[in-house]
Amino acid sequence: MRASPKYRASAALALLAGALSLGCGEQAYVEHRLPLRAFRVTIPSGTQVGKTDAPLPFPSAVPATIALEIEAVDSAGLRLKDYNGIAVVSVSPGQIDATQRRVQFKDGQAVNPTDPSRPLTVDVRFAYGDTHIWIEDIGEDVLTECDNGLDDDGDKLKDAADPDCQIASGPASAKSTLATGISPSLFFAEPRIHDLQYSPRCTTDTPLGGQNVTIRNGTLITTGTTQSGMYVTDLDGPPDGYNSVFLFTFSNPGGVRIGDRLCTIAGNAAEFIANSQLNFPSFENGREDPQHVVEGQTIKPCNPTQPERVGVAALPEPHVIVAADVTGMSAVVPDDFYRVCGPGDTPIAGLDDPTDCAAASQATRNVPRNEQKIDCKRDNFAMEAWEHGLVAIENVTIGDRFADCDLNGDGSIQRGASDTLGEDACDKACGEDPLCTSELSLEQYGQFAAGLDCVAGAAPGDADAGVPAAGDTDAGLPPAQCAAKIYISTRDTLGKSGYDVKKHAGEKVARIVGHLRQTQPGAGIQTIWVVEPRSPEDFVSGVSP
Repeated sequence: MRASPKYRASAALALLAGALSLGCGEQAYVEHRLPLRAFRVTIPSGTQVGKTDAPLPFPSAVPATIALEIEAVDSAGLRLKDYNGIAVVSVSPGQIDATQRRVQFKDGQAVNPTDPSRPLTVDVRFAYGDTHIWIEDIGEDVLTECDNGLDDDGDKLKDAADPDCQIASGPASAKSTLATGISPSLFFAEPRIHDLQYSPRCTTDTPLGGQNVTIRNGTLITTGTTQSGMYVTDLDGPPDGYNSVFLFTFSNPGGVRIGDRLCTIAGNAAEFIANSQLNFPSFENGREDPQHVVEGQTIKPCNPTQPERVGVAALPEPHVIVAADVTGMSAVVPDDFYRVCGPGDTPIAGLDDPTDCAAASQATRNVPRNEQKIDCKRDNFAMEAWEHGLVAIENVTIGDRFADCDLNGDGSIQRGASDTLGEDACDKACGEDPLCTSELSLEQYGQFAAGLDCVAGAAPGDADAGVPAAGDTDAGLPPAQCAAKIYISTRDTLGKSGYDVKKHAGEKVARIVGHLRQTQPGAGIQTIWVVEPRSPEDFVSGVSP
């Protein structure tokens, strides 16, 4: 059927309007997908790749530098010589140096960005077990590379809605094809607790966060249990600490007792209020008598070739924490931070604090750590090294002042605009007083204050101590002065009624042993360090708890 003259005229007008619109700056969308099918990834001969029975060392502060040969190939497996795009590099498990997470291709071959005549290399950290390097054509990070208000690749999408954007400025780049390549296996040693706990960055968060980690290297022994998990220490770890971890089992780990030798621990590495721990854990206990039927139970050695260290006698000696450690006066930034040792290394978004760690390493010892003007001021490395380990504090005074700052009775401390009753000021004043315990923290967490190396001052309840009372017997005497404030928590180990702090308020205790953990409520709020005794015997004084 022939179209009517009126219809043909309308169609011509529509085509003309379309041509005019294109001539006014609009460009017709043209599919510019290259015939990229995959990436071929090889590791040059002579590169150390490790073996299952002879793995490479776990790469932490010192990375493993891996040479790569990468080709872009088409559907026939032939090198795509007209491919000059950018691909994303990653490693699983592990991390790639931030400056090496994009690789440029020239004539279908990935090139070394600093010296095209040399092989391409990447620096790998925190890799373990069977490891692979991935190459993917997935486009740049939209939020960081394309958050510029422009349609960078001409597909009429902008910013976060522009998944194919590769270059924030300049000519349009190739669209993402989702082409992928994977390297041959690399074999790295499985991590120890030290590798889980110690991070050679300007942060104290675990470098293995979000990873499912299995630890079987070292001599792993249970040093304590709580109502929600257990503490484990590697007796073979280095002397500088970072050898203990908490396994969060949600409830008391039945069948486990102090001194048990664990052959394997595993779980998801995570941070919880600044504590590195394993969530959803599993473990293999070396004992063959989990029901405790026989006190002198038979031990199934985790390492049959060596004598086992097991039982209470095998526990490590507690590390003594002094006041200068708590305040950060003795803390120095470890000298193997790779941000310091690797010139040109840039912070990894979401992983590294955006600070100059060289400045952090030069921090003076006469300035408390939490007062230093650097982003990692929140990290007290003198205490962090012993997180979750057995520690001891000496010359301790149990707090004798108790502040009820929950003035409206809602079970929380109001801050900011919602604080109309002065709860925040009350709570901060108590926090600055080394012998003041928040009633709310005591009720909710069984957590109370203790001072280290205190000098006698005003008696509890006296006006000079900040708490108005009738009959001030030592007028003009300032409150007790302490070298540091630390917290004690007994709720999860001794039970709610296991230690009556108000009965023992103001008592001098020669020594308290327990596990060290921390609470970091949030930005701008100072970290609270807590010692968690395991039993009444951990209070060493002339008075029984």
